[in-house]
Amino acid sequence: MGQLSKQRQVFTEQYIRESVYAAVLQVLMQYGLEGLTVKRVAQAAKLATGTLYNYFKDKDALLVYAAIRLFDEIRQRQLDAIGQVKRPDKKLLAFVNATFVFFASNIEFFRFLDQAQVYSKIDLPIKHKHLDQESRALSAIIQQGIDAGTFNPVNVKETAAFFQRAVAGTLCINTELEAFDPKKEATMLTKMLLVHLS
Repeated sequence: MGQLSKQRQVFTEQYIRESVYAAVLQVLMQYGLEGLTVKRVAQAAKLATGTLYNYFKDKDALLVYAAIRLFDEIRQRQLDAIGQVKRPDKKLLAFVNATFVFFASNIEFFRFLDQAQVYSKIDLPIKHKHLDQESRALSAIIQQGIDAGTFNPVNVKETAAFFQRAVAGTLCINTELEAFDPKKEATMLTKMLLVHLS
């Protein structure tokens, strides 16, 4: 009986968090950043406001949670994309393309998060976790290319960090641009990165 209660509690918490994530995105799209309130999120998630406060202390906590979930989704898309191709150069393109396509399809949310300066509110260990996951994925692609003779030998860790900064820089610049073609940008950036590996 105790095991069933624990399972139910885990399921309930997971359901609440999923509902809240969807509700935060919905409220942001409907009311904008200034209109995002705990009460509106609770209503959109079909939860009592008090229940929501059991999980999130304020609007900032909701935004941080939404940002972390978006980063988790990006990471999963990256891994799925590189898992579908074999050649290291194509994996690199798939990685960048998946990142840019996800970003472009969620650009309004990223603009809201940038406006609210959410990234500065995320705990440092969580930031490091996300950066490390991305770095490991890029490092594996680079090492595979070196091992296959496709890429020249380079310092894998430094090159992965350079690539991360190039991707992040491209995204930061393009949040301000109206026209962002993710596939075109991914192809151009990947070509530049491949020059570094040739």
